[in-house]
Amino acid sequence: MILRTLLIAVTCCLLSTALAAQNKKDTLPDGWTLGAGFGFDFSQLLQINPKQGAGQNQIGFGIATSGFAKYRKKRLAWDHALLWQFGIQRLGSGIIAQGTSQRIPFQKSIDEFQYNLKFGYRTTKESKWFYAANTNLVTPILPTYMGGEDFPGNFLKDVAGMGQLRARFFSPATVNISVGIDFKPDETFSAYYSPLGAKFIFVPDDEIASLGVHGNPVEGEPDPDTGRYAEFDNIFEAMGQTLRLGVSTKFMENKGAFNSTLLLFSNYLENPENIDVNWGTDLSVALVKNLQVSVNVNVFYDDDVRVQITDFSKPNGVDGLGKRVSLTQQLLIKYNFTI
Repeated sequence: MILRTLLIAVTCCLLSTALAAQNKKDTLPDGWTLGAGFGFDFSQLLQINPKQGAGQNQIGFGIATSGFAKYRKKRLAWDHALLWQFGIQRLGSGIIAQGTSQRIPFQKSIDEFQYNLKFGYRTTKESKWFYAANTNLVTPILPTYMGGEDFPGNFLKDVAGMGQLRARFFSPATVNISVGIDFKPDETFSAYYSPLGAKFIFVPDDEIASLGVHGNPVEGEPDPDTGRYAEFDNIFEAMGQTLRLGVSTKFMENKGAFNSTLLLFSNYLENPENIDVNWGTDLSVALVKNLQVSVNVNVFYDDDVRVQITDFSKPNGVDGLGKRVSLTQQLLIKYNFTI
């Protein structure tokens, strides 16, 4: 019920923003329009012989790279968009335990790559409706290892042989493919609906697939020592309907920008009332020309995927795995340009 209320509120917000933006009849010229952005955040603290109660050393940084390519030619519209968010951090210094040479490593805080491709052909020369097809890909880029009980966390490498590989590039990879119709009154808003589409979760790495945490099918009970399943598949398949809403507008005399995309998927084959959600929003305000402070927020829910359950009373703030709404926020200084 909470998730449905959230989706209704988000949909109304996007639609109202789009209606407000339609006073600007933004159009793109024929040919290619290209743009890209790069955001960076950094924090650092060094202490040598710190005072009692002073804390510990800390270093961390994150990036968000984005790009788009839009092609317009008479009745044809072809849009590409990509985003990669990545961040790591290290708290403390020295080795992880006596008797080892392994130094405290960097932990991964975020790693997600998204690519979206949409093709549209206007139904008539002056129509705001398009016959359309849409493809979306979501995958991590770098490996993720889960630490052991003595040193929990998500790491870029196996910490002194205590962890297990949980993810790497294209394991998992979630792919949505659909055909439908797209309503584009102008370049600031798009409402795409597909009554028939497919969703795939690929986990080609057997070591990762046997964990059964990314939505790929598993059978039986997991091994009590390793947590792995003996019987598993590397691909999950679903068929259902897709709704994709997108808003891209500027304000404050073009000094501010708001971009938001909401992707909803309902699986006809299993629990169609449980809607998968991928909602990304970026709010930016210019500091000087092309340099902006930006806040990225992503809300994610997949009825087939188990996420790490946040519990601040547990070690490393995680209390097992389950189906939950996942929220990610990132604050960046970003440089944008358009060709």
